[in-house]
Amino acid sequence: FGYTNPFVCLWGAVDGDGRMFVYRQLYMTQRTVAKHAAAIKQHSDGEYIEATVADHDAEDRATLRENGIHTLAANKAISVGIQKVSERLLVAGDGKPRIYVMRGSLIERDENLAEASQPVDLASEFPGYVWAKAADGKPNKEQPVDLNNHALDALRYGVMYLDGERARSRA
Repeated sequence: FGYTNPFVCLWGAVDGDGRMFVYRQLYMTQRTVAKHAAAIKQHSDGEYIEATVADHDAEDRATLRENGIHTLAANKAISVGIQKVSERLLVAGDGKPRIYVMRGSLIERDENLAEASQPVDLASEFPGYVWAKAADGKPNKEQPVDLNNHALDALRYGVMYLDGERARSRA
């Protein structure tokens, strides 16, 4: 959720081998959650949505619910989530990673972010995702810098759902 910071919604599909494909992205500032809800519904029309995983903000989740989008609260475990995303980015035994981000998946480019040289989608956040420095100046590999990571957080929430709650419910 965000207004000044980007609101991010990622649509993901999973194939029979468990690979996740991010095939649509909403990454936008300066719009209300109600407006985002309308866009999410418009772009999801006719699709089967198994789950919508969201940050814990009660008011914004309530706004989505009022607009017909029911959400599950995300498992926001940072370290475990980063490890799970990292594992999916590795090439598997068949020579393919377990996460793909489809080219052209961004619904609309936020020109205000682009003009400010800020990330405008999931892929553009990866280069800036770095570890915070500890007091001794060395990277603290438990905590990334909390800046321009809105889509990466959303990706982490989705992966935690797939590899956690969803995996357990299908066992």
